[in-house]
Amino acid sequence: MMKKIFIFLLSVVMIIAINSCYNDTGNYDYSQLSNVTITAQDTVYVTQFNTLTVPVEIDLDGMAEDDYTYSWRLWSNEIGNKLKKSISDTKELSYEVVEVPGSYTLVFTTTNKLTNVSEYKTIDLMVQGVISEGWMVLQEKDGKTDFDLIMSPYFSERHQEDIILRNLYESVNGEPLQGHGLKISNYFALGRYQYVVILTDEGGVRLSATTMQKTYDLSTLMFDEKPLQPENYFYFDYYWCLGRGNEVIISDGRYYINELLGEGYTEPILKDGETYRASKWGPKQLWTFKGMIYDELNGRFLGIQNPYLTATPLPEAVGRKFDWNNMGAKLLYMDTGFKHYDYGLMEDWDTQELSLYVLNFDVKNNFDVAMYSADNIPELANAKYYAIGERGNVFFYATDKDIYLYDYAGSNTGNKAHSVPIDERITNMKIFKPLVDRYITSHPYDNKILILSTHNDNTGEGKIYMYKFNESVGTIEKESEKVFDGFGRILDMDYNYAKYGS
Repeated sequence: MMKKIFIFLLSVVMIIAINSCYNDTGNYDYSQLSNVTITAQDTVYVTQFNTLTVPVEIDLDGMAEDDYTYSWRLWSNEIGNKLKKSISDTKELSYEVVEVPGSYTLVFTTTNKLTNVSEYKTIDLMVQGVISEGWMVLQEKDGKTDFDLIMSPYFSERHQEDIILRNLYESVNGEPLQGHGLKISNYFALGRYQYVVILTDEGGVRLSATTMQKTYDLSTLMFDEKPLQPENYFYFDYYWCLGRGNEVIISDGRYYINELLGEGYTEPILKDGETYRASKWGPKQLWTFKGMIYDELNGRFLGIQNPYLTATPLPEAVGRKFDWNNMGAKLLYMDTGFKHYDYGLMEDWDTQELSLYVLNFDVKNNFDVAMYSADNIPELANAKYYAIGERGNVFFYATDKDIYLYDYAGSNTGNKAHSVPIDERITNMKIFKPLVDRYITSHPYDNKILILSTHNDNTGEGKIYMYKFNESVGTIEKESEKVFDGFGRILDMDYNYAKYGS
């Protein structure tokens, strides 16, 4: 036993002796640790789309600045957000913040070129949102489609100065919008669900209305997986029921519905193998129907009902002002107007005569309200743009150069109300409509602002003109003109709601 202990102790002594004689030739870096000191704020705040500047003081312990490199990195602290990127290689940070509101981390790094030793400073960054109530302008400029957002005290008491956020889609999403723009619109439901929809000739996207982040490619929401060839989009809610409302996409003559909080768009079923071709326009003030198609192929309205979203002809129109099952006309335009009726301008298939039809689909039958012969209204046959008011019998229509007011319920005549500058032509016209039934019930400028877009073909510049008008009779207050410029060719316009409509 003693012999074994002796052998063990002898082995330990020999190992220690061998190690003490070992010559370490390893390739190790014995550079001195950095004495560099970085001083900066621990937390900084910035508003989205503003320029972030962060002053930094560096004590280089007597070393020359040329011996150091600098870098700034940014990453999101939000769960599920994988954003990590380099934003600058200069000592002083100056960065236009396009990131959506939220919590982020900034990391400033300075590295010695000779020793490769680095020092770091982490800074908490809080990005505050600026996107709010505004007027969206879809445009084509320099070969790209994108949209701007105008926020102004002219139509909103929440703003103190004019702000225009440019090229919002690409700025926020880091990629250009694909295709030629067709439509921009809004969605607001149940007081807290809100987004923006953009259609192009190559498809469409859905965006968060408060951040403008892309949430869906619309083609992925089409249940029948047919190619998306969009013509129009609109949303309507049900006045009498807070929990109901539908989105509609018209694609290649087909009518698709996405019910409130639904997961995608479904085409209704027609009985007995019938066919139809949906107009890009349709009624939006509905109650007993899930939707309403104007069938351009057969000149009739088709009501969509449960079960299975079935589209069928409406009840017979016996002894009525007109036959909604046999209109025999092309629907040129339709929108909700005075008394929440749907107003449709139609052109007769045979005679090409124009008529304005007023319909009430908020009932189960007897949908006809009025019909006005509009064939002799000046320049109405040449009109390209229309806008209908909801607080009076107001109907604007416009050619390339002139805006007219159609007094359909009074003298049944049309009169020129305004003209644009000689070197510009009108490209769109809308009435400012910011209300949502029972959720946003009042707004100081509701149905009181007429908005025009124009384009100068020589300079390539687009402009937005805003005018206040009398909401009851339509008289334009020309002295109230407000102009926004710096756009390209304006393709469409619409309102963006404030967050939660507040």
